Amino acid sequence: MKISCSMILADKQHRITITSVGRTLLVLVSLFLLAACSNERQAVELNGSTMGTGWSVKYWSDETLPDNRQVQQAIQSQLDRLEQMMSTYRTDSDISRFNHSTSTEWQQVPAELAEVTSAALGISALADGAYDITVEPLVELWGFGPVKTNGKKPSAGEVERALQNVGYRKLSVNQHPPQLKKRHANLSIDLSSIAKGYAVDLVAEQLQALGIPNYMLEVGGELTTKGQSERGTPWRIAIEKPIDGMPSVQLVIEPDNMGVATSGDYRNYYEDDAGMRFSHTIDPVTGMPVKNRMASVTVIMPSVMQADGYATALMALGLDRAIELAEKNTIAAYFIIRNGRELHTEATSEFAEYIPGEEQ
Repeated sequence: MKISCSMILADKQHRITITSVGRTLLVLVSLFLLAACSNERQAVELNGSTMGTGWSVKYWSDETLPDNRQVQQAIQSQLDRLEQMMSTYRTDSDISRFNHSTSTEWQQVPAELAEVTSAALGISALADGAYDITVEPLVELWGFGPVKTNGKKPSAGEVERALQNVGYRKLSVNQHPPQLKKRHANLSIDLSSIAKGYAVDLVAEQLQALGIPNYMLEVGGELTTKGQSERGTPWRIAIEKPIDGMPSVQLVIEPDNMGVATSGDYRNYYEDDAGMRFSHTIDPVTGMPVKNRMASVTVIMPSVMQADGYATALMALGLDRAIELAEKNTIAAYFIIRNGRELHTEATSEFAEYIPGEEQ
């Protein structure tokens, strides 16, 4: 449930230019100083496709690291494996088989699928159900799933019928052995709000195992950084200003070996014939797209999976409840709020440490 992204490349004089690269709210500031490259140390950028979006990684390679093609293959193979488990766009995926089954008995699933589902249910409980992966029937009904509705708004009766099969308490998970169980035969799940973050976490483990110490990695805009850029300073990431048209920078942050995820309302949406805008984030209580003043939420956490899920949860909660939950659980979160045509921002106290000071 993420939106198109842009990558911001800052040159040595800190001039910033913007080029569109894919889907997300985040704009990635690489600070790759290509002029500093030598024959011994080369700037590497790899990319590919997964989960209906794209992935990319930037790192510095030398003769001690694996061949770039080996790194590319390792990343793509890992992401293909996860897509086979968690993509609702694939009818043969593990999650699709679970969704299409009407069994209310325990069903064996891959360990990774059980792990992500367990994490999602934990966030649901903490967010008092405002975040709920069982909204899959509503995602489909509003046209944000594999089958598009071309802007056709569902009837109140259709929403009410779909809601009967929604509710995170109707889903159970075991991790040892990995199993899922639905209490309603027509229950189905959608992990798009957390799976990309999990993919980043697993690929980051791969990069570490391959001996790559400094990198910036993103999948569908959810990202993590490790080590330092070529300048010997932390990687810098720019949060995009949530406005239509050309992307621009709202705020530059230094995650410093942390995961970053953003959820927002202004890329993945549609308008009906009357011009009403419907966001992709669905309220599991009303069955309607979320309607509040928040334009985007950015979360920084050690786990990108957790950051991904919490960004969606905070977006669904609305500003007051979101800030309360984030502060109570020491979550670093940054909120961009609409006030008519104006934007203003709020942040939790934990977020301040990721905002760099003025350049000297």
